[in-house]
Amino acid sequence: MLLSGIALLATTQASLAINNVTLSRQDSTQKSDSISVADLKSLIKASPHLQIIDARLLKDFDRTQVIPGAKWRDPTQVTQWAESLDKTKPVVIYCVHGHKVSQQVVDHLRQSGFTALRLTGGIEEWKEQKGATVKLK
Repeated sequence: MLLSGIALLATTQASLAINNVTLSRQDSTQKSDSISVADLKSLIKASPHLQIIDARLLKDFDRTQVIPGAKWRDPTQVTQWAESLDKTKPVVIYCVHGHKVSQQVVDHLRQSGFTALRLTGGIEEWKEQKGATVKLK
């Protein structure tokens, strides 16, 4: 679903506009820290500066099926790798189902000043909705 613009909710509840597309502040779960698969697909097309992090636990990680452009980062080490992210660019985090693991990473990043969202339904919802996957190099 292409909306009139993409905007991501910042921790201060300010919006970050990206390429004339607006994301809803809330997804179907009514959580303001998430992004739907459809909206992420639109955002990927519209924004080359998006930072996508695969935060699946190592035991759940499958390097043959990641969202294009994603980098895997150990969610238990978020304090260390967050320093390598650009705070001026939005970050989308996903795990297997988009619950506890990605939520904890998003919470940490937001507390550190990032505009961060978790993918509703995680990689499983992404694949169910025919989102492209690639092998992580």
